[in-house]
Amino acid sequence: MVRIGVLVNPIAGFGGMHALHGTDALDPRRYDEAVDAGHATRRLVRALVRFTAVGGEASLTAAPGVLGAAAVAAASLPHTVVSGLDPASPTTRLDTLVAARRLVEEGVDAVLFAGGDGTATDLVEALGETVPVIGVPSGVKMHSEVFARSPEAAGRLLADFAAGRAPVASAEVLDVGTAGETGVVGVLRVPRSRDALQGAKTVSRPQDAAAVGHAIARELLRDAGPQATWIVGPGTTAGAVGEALGFPPTLRGVDVRHPDGTVELDLPEERLHAIVTSAADPVLVLGVVGGQGFLLGRGNQELSARVMAAIGAERVRILATEDKVGALFPPVLLIDADAIGDGVRHPLLGYRRVHTGPQQSSVLKVVDAAA
Repeated sequence: MVRIGVLVNPIAGFGGMHALHGTDALDPRRYDEAVDAGHATRRLVRALVRFTAVGGEASLTAAPGVLGAAAVAAASLPHTVVSGLDPASPTTRLDTLVAARRLVEEGVDAVLFAGGDGTATDLVEALGETVPVIGVPSGVKMHSEVFARSPEAAGRLLADFAAGRAPVASAEVLDVGTAGETGVVGVLRVPRSRDALQGAKTVSRPQDAAAVGHAIARELLRDAGPQATWIVGPGTTAGAVGEALGFPPTLRGVDVRHPDGTVELDLPEERLHAIVTSAADPVLVLGVVGGQGFLLGRGNQELSARVMAAIGAERVRILATEDKVGALFPPVLLIDADAIGDGVRHPLLGYRRVHTGPQQSSVLKVVDAAA
């Protein structure tokens, strides 16, 4: 039976709702809060549940405690725990490196991990191309090609790998550097099957994205009412709307311009929810992640299910350059967001208009990445 190592970054994804843009530099005083939030653990459990639901079979070996074993236990799956490890509290990237190497020493055939680009970067250092990995997308930003499109897709991909139906190939790991630019930091091996990995993020030329964004912004502002509260999502194309409104956008965060002209930058989820529930006319501007097609769930977790429900799909304006839209395969837009509620459909699902230029648009289907 195939042996799978399980590894979790226990604080991954905590920063998304709080506008922290990652947890690499998380204040140690918030470590327990981040672990208790359990974002990465819940998503790994979702992957394991789907793995068993589709008939997957494997022997699981987990890193101890919050580094993996707690998540496998929460999924009610039999497993062994790597012995001889005593993770620090708070855990550090050194614990991730040591645990990953120990899993390989234990003889695992692949590593299932939950985290973001920072965790994937750690695995480049710890593992190189020794064993394949499957990334359960659980961080704030997931630009790398090593992640499945959703936890459920990761579970199906793991089942295909365990059954010998997923050949292994190399994939790029991307991360944001000190200058704020995304670049390739290394390569990991990944299985590939009918459940496609998300693909690496591609970046349009900033001047092209800004030019398209400015042209679309003029139309959007002309058609908007005087009581519009503008919520501007991350990215250069969406950020051009902020510039047209008279403020420099953060580009990595979610900004708000109120009807009286006041601006709030880089807001956490709680503040956004308070704004949109009281606004007379909230209008959300969303960009598309190039090469991946994600609208929600990649670097904009502040736009939670309850925030989106309060805004409503009819007040969402999706912006993308024509080259981004043309490069999507399949030609759909994706949402990888926490559930909006039992039996409640996410407001953005379905066919949506995408503004690609002045008086130009396409209609694309928005689908749940977990489906």
